[in-house]
Amino acid sequence: MLFRLLFFAILSLTVSLPASAMSKKSDITVRFHSEADRNDSAAFAIPVNLIYQQRQVYLSRVPDFSEKQIESILPFPAKDGSWGCVFKLTPQGRIRLETMSGEIRGSVLVVFIGTKAGQRQVADMIIDRPVSDGIISIPRGLNPLEILLLKKEFKTMGEKAKRGSGEKPRDSVEKLPGGQAPPLPSQPSALDPLPTSRPSRRSANPEPDLPRLQD
Repeated sequence: MLFRLLFFAILSLTVSLPASAMSKKSDITVRFHSEADRNDSAAFAIPVNLIYQQRQVYLSRVPDFSEKQIESILPFPAKDGSWGCVFKLTPQGRIRLETMSGEIRGSVLVVFIGTKAGQRQVADMIIDRPVSDGIISIPRGLNPLEILLLKKEFKTMGEKAKRGSGEKPRDSVEKLPGGQAPPLPSQPSALDPLPTSRPSRRSANPEPDLPRLQD
């Protein structure tokens, strides 16, 4: 009898584990894809039309980093009426960004935002220098709903309080390594002329009117 009770207790625990172990699915995804070689097979690269640079590139199918490597955010209003956002990556994301940005300078990094309405491209940025501080700035293109979901999902820079601690968030902006506050990128006008030619992957001086990885 004792053996049977023990058997059913273990069985019920085993059945309940998958449900309790499943983590809540995020309401928003943030995927960063770097430029790939157009000669790569379809299994590794996919053609994408860039919304700002108005040309076609091939992107890696697998993102270099995603919402899983985002530590905190700092949304801000853009001049064109949309929203921009600064992303501070986790230590793992910072290492990935530093490695990637040092290896493929002159290429592009494309950001996709996904919600229940679907996934869309919101930014394409030139990788013009190595980025070692783990900060990525999207200058514009986000809508209010996406900002609301981002603020729900991630800590806003300056908010130190933990959930349930009762401590009020501080109003000051979180300081980054070196004592500097996260930089707010400049807002290039959507009407600025954009080049149609592909920049060199090794170019150290990409066109000045394109969004940069970090302004």
